[in-house]
Amino acid sequence: MGIAVTKYSDISTNELVARFCSNEIICPNDPFWNQLLAFNIQIPTNVEEQLMLDSSAESLLQKFLQNNPQTGNLGSLVQVFITRATELLAAPNSDNVMLAWQSYNALFVIRAVTKYLVELVPEYELCKHLDVQGRTLNSPTPQEQSPSSSPTQETSSTDLQTTKSVNGESRVEMLIDALIGLIIDVPITDSTYYLHLECLNTLLVLMSVYMFAGVHGQTQLVETSLIFRTLFQGRYSMHAPLLVKTLLTNLSAMLPAPPQFGAQGPGSLLINIASSLWSMLTLSPTARQTIFSQPPADRHELLERLKREHPVANQSCLLLLALANHCIHEGNLYRVALLHCEDTSDTSSTTPHRDTNGSVTQVTPPRIDLAALHRALCATAGCEHSTLLLYLMLHSCKAYKRQVSNGPNIENLLVPILQVLYNAPDSTSHHIYMSLIVLLILTEDDSLIKNVHLIMLKNIPWYTERSISEISLGGLAVLVVVRALQYNMARVRDKYLHTNCLAAIANMSCEFRNLHPYVAQRLVSLFETLTKRRARLCTEIEGGDINSIELPHHAEEKTEEIMEHIAVLDEVLRMLLEIINSCLTHQLSNNLNLVYALLHKRQLFQQHAHHHIAQNIEMVIGYFSTRLQRVQEGAGSDLGVTEVLQCIKKGAEQWSSDRLKKFPDLKFRYVEEDRPEEFFTPYVWALVAACGGVYWASERADLLA
Repeated sequence: MGIAVTKYSDISTNELVARFCSNEIICPNDPFWNQLLAFNIQIPTNVEEQLMLDSSAESLLQKFLQNNPQTGNLGSLVQVFITRATELLAAPNSDNVMLAWQSYNALFVIRAVTKYLVELVPEYELCKHLDVQGRTLNSPTPQEQSPSSSPTQETSSTDLQTTKSVNGESRVEMLIDALIGLIIDVPITDSTYYLHLECLNTLLVLMSVYMFAGVHGQTQLVETSLIFRTLFQGRYSMHAPLLVKTLLTNLSAMLPAPPQFGAQGPGSLLINIASSLWSMLTLSPTARQTIFSQPPADRHELLERLKREHPVANQSCLLLLALANHCIHEGNLYRVALLHCEDTSDTSSTTPHRDTNGSVTQVTPPRIDLAALHRALCATAGCEHSTLLLYLMLHSCKAYKRQVSNGPNIENLLVPILQVLYNAPDSTSHHIYMSLIVLLILTEDDSLIKNVHLIMLKNIPWYTERSISEISLGGLAVLVVVRALQYNMARVRDKYLHTNCLAAIANMSCEFRNLHPYVAQRLVSLFETLTKRRARLCTEIEGGDINSIELPHHAEEKTEEIMEHIAVLDEVLRMLLEIINSCLTHQLSNNLNLVYALLHKRQLFQQHAHHHIAQNIEMVIGYFSTRLQRVQEGAGSDLGVTEVLQCIKKGAEQWSSDRLKKFPDLKFRYVEEDRPEEFFTPYVWALVAACGGVYWASERADLLA
């Protein structure tokens, strides 16, 4: 590239790039590398720019694939990077701009070439490409250089050897060492920001061999992969907590990205170096826009801005998810560190935790600012990968769960989650599922389900189904989950989704307070809709005309499938009865609007008198109906809404819940499935591809197809 490239399209004709990809052997100490790495590059920020770069480099990369096994030029470039990284690590606080710039350039090329190899060849061939070293015939023999070297393979002009360092390490191990060292030890400044970003991207690219393993027939990749063995089999037992702490800190800080080298426009690789450095160093970070200072209007804009304005935070989150969701039951030290992290404000001494397979390896939990992490997760909760990290922390990290339970402004977390559920048709099924589980976990907290009805929200801009000027957070939660449940029953019919919807509402039901009239109406209306659907299905089956039944997926369904749907409806209707009963048992005097809605549909519940729990509801309806009838007879005319509510209020003051039959309190807890990695590991890589800043060839990845 050097000073000759001005656009992505110029790569194919660039002499320096052509030389790197040719059959010429270039040693690590060759001055060529200073020329090659003297460029300013704008990282591709979208699929179109990545395709532009890939297509421009395609022909040269094909030559590289053919020549590198003889030249070892990729290994030489890795060695050049490691040398510069070592210099940076020797003085991590020096803020050496030129050294950081050259290291970043070297790593960008390594990442681009490695991504190409990951997509095309099995992992063991990728490792060979990194390890191979080409030598001229006049160079010392392999035996003189390293006693552990493999036998040479002669060609017309070169000797070929796969090199190992003195202690037997491969370049893959050395590269990962350098990447993790830079992430942990070098502070993020304007001059090192994009170096950090490339370290994160390169680690993700190396780990992405998982996505392409099926294409290359590698069914036991994690067990046989050098990359995964390096990361997960104890090499970083001391570094794992530090890496987790750094990634969480990156996410919490949400540092805005400084101007890129080459930020003059898409496809521009070369700009004046002095001008770039000057603009980078003179633009104050405080003057830059962030998602904290200027929150996005919707979650789609949120993801784009997160990728564009906070790429280090974004990629840190994705790398953390990738590290924590492999080898879950095999002593994953990153996962142990993540799920046992503690707050910096906690002055008690940390207790080392054994890894998950019970071996002697122990991890000292990292201390992080949990309030800052919570702020970042709230700000990004609408993004799918943030929702997944939020789930992990709420489900398994006791310190973070305490932070959420004891912290203020729970609406900052709940509202984005509810917005995802409200926009269910525009969300992936996994995102809906994880958002529901997050909500379910939150509703397990007794203090939280009380507080949500005390927090009033005004004019929710994304709730467009009906204009509601003011509603409690708890009321909004019920409204949105009822809507999601109705959507699922009508179209998706996913048992897990409706089970979690009902469980979340059930957990909140004993603390329902002052439900908005529309919320009460929707709750009863859902019960009515499902009752009618069940009756229609039963009638059609009894009549034998199943071809006329309109069900969500097909116009025709077999009798057995229809019966299964009826069984699901029975389960949902029973749960709705239990939810209404729970509210009436614990909070009748605080839910006059729900009593009003029940009275309005009093005949509906007579159809369910065979349910024991419906008898309580019938008793409440009968009590208030009698009082209304007496008041109406005394007035000599029909009562208006205000008069009815006033009558209900007076009746509630004299009501005693002791009249009702006692049932166990509704309390549901989320339990993770056995072997969670079967769901979470592929899911994480789908998120890395969809939400990250690295764009893979989806047609080649079995997980992205």
